[in-house]
Amino acid sequence: MPADRARRIGRLFVVFSGLDDAIFLYPLYTLLFADSGLSTSEISVLLSLWAGAAFVLEVPSGVLADRLSRRHLLAVGAVLRAAGFVLWVCLPSFPAFAVGFVLWSAQGALKSGTLQALVYDELAAVGAASTYDRLLGRAAAAEGTAGLVATALAAPIFALGGYQVVGWASVAMGLAQVPVALAFPDVPRTGAESEPTGLRAYVTTLRAGVAEAVRDPTVRRLTLLTGLLPGLVAFDEYLPLLARAVGVPDPYVPLLMVVPGLAMVVAALLVAARRWRYAVAPVALAVAGFLVGAGAAATSTIGVVAIGVGIGAFHLARLLLDARLQHAISGPARATVTSLSGVLSEGAALAVFAAFGVGSVWLPMGWLFVADGLLVALCAAYVTADVVRGRRTCDPGRVRPSRRQRAGEGPTR
Repeated sequence: MPADRARRIGRLFVVFSGLDDAIFLYPLYTLLFADSGLSTSEISVLLSLWAGAAFVLEVPSGVLADRLSRRHLLAVGAVLRAAGFVLWVCLPSFPAFAVGFVLWSAQGALKSGTLQALVYDELAAVGAASTYDRLLGRAAAAEGTAGLVATALAAPIFALGGYQVVGWASVAMGLAQVPVALAFPDVPRTGAESEPTGLRAYVTTLRAGVAEAVRDPTVRRLTLLTGLLPGLVAFDEYLPLLARAVGVPDPYVPLLMVVPGLAMVVAALLVAARRWRYAVAPVALAVAGFLVGAGAAATSTIGVVAIGVGIGAFHLARLLLDARLQHAISGPARATVTSLSGVLSEGAALAVFAAFGVGSVWLPMGWLFVADGLLVALCAAYVTADVVRGRRTCDPGRVRPSRRQRAGEGPTR
């Protein structure tokens, strides 16, 4: 039954997303690197390699997701990341850490775009595309909650057996994604026999995705927004440094870092609880930009809390933008278009890291946060213009079916 299938897809979406962030190594991997003898500069090289590999792999993996089985790609990605963690546990050294980060980047690239496209196309195939927004909110809430729980449990697990136990527990959680990924539907592509294969098929799919992202005004605007905004909020990596700079004692910094995580979970639950209209997105972004800028300018503990709440407001806008992008895509290369957003996000994050690295030489950390908050506020103005200008909305009654669906064909896998 279509309704039962839609509920099953939703449950798998939520479970897979939760497992993706239930990694106990998250709050400890930099300590693992340092305790393995790596210097700060070597750790920075590893982090740059992580972001750079994700940047390179994002679009190719999206094209593969429009050509191959999406559920199999998700399963392969989970295995790759788990293999990287095995290397970290068994051979803690710079080369093993580097290979592990590349494998982690591959997993992220194989999941980015693939999961959203799989869920949306399967929901659309049973006439349930209008439920995607709420399911996206539930999945994001599960992901955020799992991350908070994993962070809280990392300390007692570490006390039981150090990095070995934490690492193997992370491997187990990663491998738990495999059966969930394989439980997703895997509908054969209609007319696949007449389509090009090999390199020609790859180029054809890439061209179709880029063409839609460039030529369709709504998709173009949303691809830019969903790509650039997450990159701009990469400043959250520097929030502990800002907390220390405004005088927060080190033992209390981790407690403050819970604030943005909780705010993001609340934002996701708001999206899941009701059907928020896209017009809320610019308001949420404006609030986020104000809280980040004002919080940084306050140079106080309350200011750091305000920034955490602002990150939650941003997350609300991001979820609404992500959902609207999926509704707006009408061509056969949904995962490819979504991956273009992902590569923009990685590029913007690298730019923010560079700006903070160079800017911190001349400016206090707080002023860099203020500048980033202003950029987020400017994006709110752009989204407002998009709301006024846009002809398509996320309203269920006005979701435009894809060309395949209008022709009576099933979704791509």
